[in-house]
This record gives sequence, structure tokens and C-alpha cells, in this order.
Amino acid sequence: MIQQQIQPTLARMTFRSLHRFTTAYSWFSLPVVSTGRSFAYYRRIFFDSKSSTRVLRQLQDQRVLDIGCGLTPYVEDSMFQACRRAEVEFYGVDPKLEQGFSFGPIDRAMIRATGGGRVNPLAPGLDRGVAATADDLPFDDESVDLVISCYLLFAWIEDEALLEGIFREFLRVLKPGGTVKIFPAPHFAANRIRHRGLRHLMQSFAVEEKFFAGVRPPTHFPPAYMRTMRCKG
Repeated sequence: MIQQQIQPTLARMTFRSLHRFTTAYSWFSLPVVSTGRSFAYYRRIFFDSKSSTRVLRQLQDQRVLDIGCGLTPYVEDSMFQACRRAEVEFYGVDPKLEQGFSFGPIDRAMIRATGGGRVNPLAPGLDRGVAATADDLPFDDESVDLVISCYLLFAWIEDEALLEGIFREFLRVLKPGGTVKIFPAPHFAANRIRHRGLRHLMQSFAVEEKFFAGVRPPTHFPPAYMRTMRCKG
């Protein structure tokens, strides 16, 4: 019982820190620095630390979207590249992909700080790097099995009206029973959602959470939830 009370508090502290960071970032109009997390990181968060072989086998014949993928298509040990090699239909989605990325020392430092590997500006498979926003995805209705998103929703995008538009788009492209996985996320409490449209939309998903804390380094895994949202339809 005490643990269940502490976990939401720790998650709130994480998001207060994140929001101070994003507010300062916007205030000073700093250029966006993208991260490039590794496949090992994604496996730890989204797939219960399963081996690469098990995850890739699980995803065979599925279509997967990584929303707000940042530089991951260019990272050699990323999930994007691992899925390409295993012939899994995996797409990295980020509006900045339209212009391509330039790699400066800050970008490379952020990739190292967040568990990413070596960056290859000429990485193969970039035809599946999709320049699009989360609320306007160029995929057909009910054509996607899994959506994952790391450090975008709730971290950079927290406005409930914007979240409603994004989750509505996820609901459109996901197959019945399809899944959304988001990290980091605050504790889910439907009765605390103020925006009526978002509160109503969330009834279309079955929500589960897994709490992460005490995993080092803290820049990789701050105290927060990994939220799983499964389409009920």
C-alpha cells in the first residue's frame, strides 16, 4: 500500500523536473537536440528485458511505429536498425526527418548520455524514416499493430487537447486489439483528466502501467511509468 502511494509521487517529481527543463528550453528558444536510444534500452522498457531474438520474433509480421523517434534511425544499435536487419516492418516517425539531421557535439553527447550507440549519417533503411507528426500519420486505418513512444508524449507534449488529437490518430491507425506503449508516463488516473474529449477517448483503451525506479543511470530510467494502452475494439 505504501509503495502504491509513493510511486505516483515519485513520477510527479520526475515530470515536474521534465517540465522545468522543457519550459526553459522553449523560453530560450534552444535548438532541438534529439536522442538516439539503443535497442537494449527499448527492450528494457517496452519488452520486459526480453532478448533481441525474442523481441524480433514477437514482432514478425507486425507493423510497428516509433513516434518521436529522434535520431534512432541513424543509430547502428537502435531498434530501427535491428528491425530492418530482421525484416520487421518498423517505422521511425519524426517531423524533423524531412530535413535530415546534422550531428553536432551536443547531439552526440546526448546520444551517449541516453544509452545510444554510434551514429551513421548514411545509415541504411531510411526509407522507413517517416517525416510526420503524431496527430497526422500517413498510414491507413487499422493497419498498425504497435505504437511505441519514448520521451515525447507527456514529457514534451502534455497539453490534453493535443494529446486527444494524438491518441485519436493512434486509435485510427491501430488494428483492433493494437497497443500503444509510452515511457515515461505519469500515473494514470482517468478521473484527473480535465479535457472532456480526452477523458472520453481514453475509454477506448484498456490501460496498464509498470513502474520503473532505482534503475541506473537515472538519466536513462527516471522514476516513472511505462504505460500500455490496448485498443478495446
